[in-house]
Amino acid sequence: MIQYHDPARFYHKEGENAVVFEASHQDNTDATYHYYGYISANGTWIVQRFHFQGSTIIYLYFGGQTIATYNALWNAAGVYIGSLTFVRYDKI
Repeated sequence: MIQYHDPARFYHKEGENAVVFEASHQDNTDATYHYYGYISANGTWIVQRFHFQGSTIIYLYFGGQTIATYNALWNAAGVYIGSLTFVRYDKI
């Protein structure tokens, strides 16, 4: 579960393995979806996508293992250009 402890960091813990994700990208240019990218010091990453469905906010995620793959998801202006299939957090 991602836990909010600091405005610039997200903490993820599975069992005894904790990973700190730093905010890296924010793309709010799309009228429907908003994308937020987080990377860790070891190169793992998470992209969070959310959108509104009525008065509900739907959050979905995709996680990866290499920084090169993460970098390919964003253009030079920081706009999300990937085509990931996002799922609930418990499915990544």
